[in-house]
Amino acid sequence: MAKRITFDKDYLLEVLKLNFQYKIIKDKIFDEVLELDERTAYRFCLTTNSYYLIDKFGLRLFGRFRTFNHRNYSLNQGLFLIETSNGKIINNNLPVTLYSKYPFIYNGKKKIIFIDGNETSDIIEETFNKIVSNGGDYREYIVNIVHKNGSQWEHYFEFMASEIFIKKGYFTDIQLPWSYHGKPDFGIYKHQLLNILKSANLIENGALILELSALRLFGVKSNLSKSRKTTIKFAYESIVGEVKTIQKKSQILRYLKIGLSFKGYEFIPDKKQREYYSGLIKINPQNKIILDPAPINPYFDENKVKRDLEWFECYLKIHLLGNLYLDELEKLMKKTTNQSELTFKNLISLVNKIDFNEIVGVIENGL
Repeated sequence: MAKRITFDKDYLLEVLKLNFQYKIIKDKIFDEVLELDERTAYRFCLTTNSYYLIDKFGLRLFGRFRTFNHRNYSLNQGLFLIETSNGKIINNNLPVTLYSKYPFIYNGKKKIIFIDGNETSDIIEETFNKIVSNGGDYREYIVNIVHKNGSQWEHYFEFMASEIFIKKGYFTDIQLPWSYHGKPDFGIYKHQLLNILKSANLIENGALILELSALRLFGVKSNLSKSRKTTIKFAYESIVGEVKTIQKKSQILRYLKIGLSFKGYEFIPDKKQREYYSGLIKINPQNKIILDPAPINPYFDENKVKRDLEWFECYLKIHLLGNLYLDELEKLMKKTTNQSELTFKNLISLVNKIDFNEIVGVIENGL
């Protein structure tokens, strides 16, 4: 009889290997580990409760680079931090700062160690010590603790949904800032910036929005043609998604009724048939991910979407500006807005006056 979800590392590895062609390799210390390129591993750490082994405590990226809690222009501490005394932005949470301390995060393939358990701090310290005592390089490893009770498995499915649509050429996002309407699990977007980044060779197909602040660190995709398009056909599309691990129902209809999304998806592994109003991502008894396409949202409101697009473009630009060093950001702000004080208010003013091509040009070439 074909196996179903067992909420253990073996099932997780099987689903990842079968559906994404990731490599399971033999490791001299941990036997079987999942090998990912540095960029996919980065996305995995941005979307799941995983730890880079910088020391015996580890470094978690989940939630580190947040920007907005709501779909408004009130920027929150996360990607950019402020000094509470004068409101000035400081530099200690940008990817470029993280790179200066731990460049290995952005370079070289990574080995993901999946460990069944619950005691996070003990497992990370034990794993770190095991690597060091066996003469291994802890910088090559990432630890992910698999909760066998199903806790945090929604994050794995969010990652899978994100990777599926990145390959299809979309932007993706997790834990969406949706004002006071709740917090959907994942989002999928078509936007003109995708073509701009492809033309600059900074992405191949799509991207997780949270990784946009590290484009400079991952560098140019050398296998792509280096020809910047001068005209870009603009089309915007927003899709909302909800994940459930055990339940067969989600809040997707509630989010569709808001009217901001063109379509919606549920990711419910054991669900058999999609609802009439949404698509369905499921896992069959052979552990193959199946995608039942989504219909057009019957509650789609074009006028609401046009207004929401203004905020979404601000959201994208904020993450792109996260590639810059603070001195570059200060120069760009002075040039564009005639303001030199790095505050959240002035950063939003900059975002409202600068276009995508100019930001991408600074990411590529500096100021």
